[in-house]
Amino acid sequence: MSKNQISSISEFLLHAGTNYRVFDMGRTIREISSQQFLEQENAQAKPSFTRAQHAWYGIIFWDKTRSEQQYIWFVKLPIDETGLVVSACRNHFLQIIVDALGSELQDADKKNGQLPENPYSFLPNQNQLADFNSKSRKAISLGFSQYYDAAKTYIASPMVIDWQTIALQGLADIVADLDNNDIQNNISEYFHVFPVQVQYQLLISMENHPVPDSCTNCIMAWMHEHQDDAIKWQHGLRAFAQTTGKKAVSEAIELVLNSTLSDNSNLLVIISGRLWHYLDSEAIRISFFEKVAAADPSFALFQGIFQDLVQLPDIRDDVLAMLRYPNKSKQLSAAVGHLFSSHKNQD
Repeated sequence: MSKNQISSISEFLLHAGTNYRVFDMGRTIREISSQQFLEQENAQAKPSFTRAQHAWYGIIFWDKTRSEQQYIWFVKLPIDETGLVVSACRNHFLQIIVDALGSELQDADKKNGQLPENPYSFLPNQNQLADFNSKSRKAISLGFSQYYDAAKTYIASPMVIDWQTIALQGLADIVADLDNNDIQNNISEYFHVFPVQVQYQLLISMENHPVPDSCTNCIMAWMHEHQDDAIKWQHGLRAFAQTTGKKAVSEAIELVLNSTLSDNSNLLVIISGRLWHYLDSEAIRISFFEKVAAADPSFALFQGIFQDLVQLPDIRDDVLAMLRYPNKSKQLSAAVGHLFSSHKNQD
């Protein structure tokens, strides 16, 4: 097979004889179908979870006829002003793949699937790596890591086991197994007695998985016990990025916007970055942007959040409509004016 015959990353992986799974890593980690990835990389569909003007992907692939080894690429592809992947950049990355590994992945084993340094690869942080490992291994039925059993034993008996002996990867595995009733029950029963370090670690991992109602309710109760603790609310809200308990999350966001918690810019960033899909009514969007405008007199926060949200296809039109809302406060009107003046100066 010649290089010229390969026209997409998806085609490369298929013609190389691999099985593969793709995960969108732009906001949280979500598996997407091979068809979705093909359409996105071919600029036929807009990636749903872009961040910093890029689409972010984790790709795990393997060829059982050659070895038991799995390979992972973390790839970020620039998007254009319309929200589509820039084809020239995708093609450049594809050329790098073929040049490094050959069109049939013949060099993958000896190079461990590694690509040379390039502008499209990225390294997730430690938490993301642990969660990607858990999520991807579960998706391809590899089983969890060697740290899973110890973590599972710990959450069932947190008063008798030293939490510091539990690996980060083990806690990530536990969260990836939240559809296990025993794990759900143990987290719901003992969450309030876990050390704060364990609580935070579990909550960080939860953003990458559907969180069942029992755990959502438990976390929500914990947050309400610490009504004025913005750090706990930051961790709690980010855990709800993919929860099934939509009503409870909506109520939590409204509580934030109607309390002094809205003075905390990090909480507002969590809402826009993880929970933007809850800004689904004009009233809640205006309330949110009013708080964002008030939280930072320089309006840098407002500009950053606005520019971030207009990249998301499912909320872009609603965010743009906010600019034309007739009954804005003076503060919000000033923030919008600053946005336009900044854009004009950039031009």
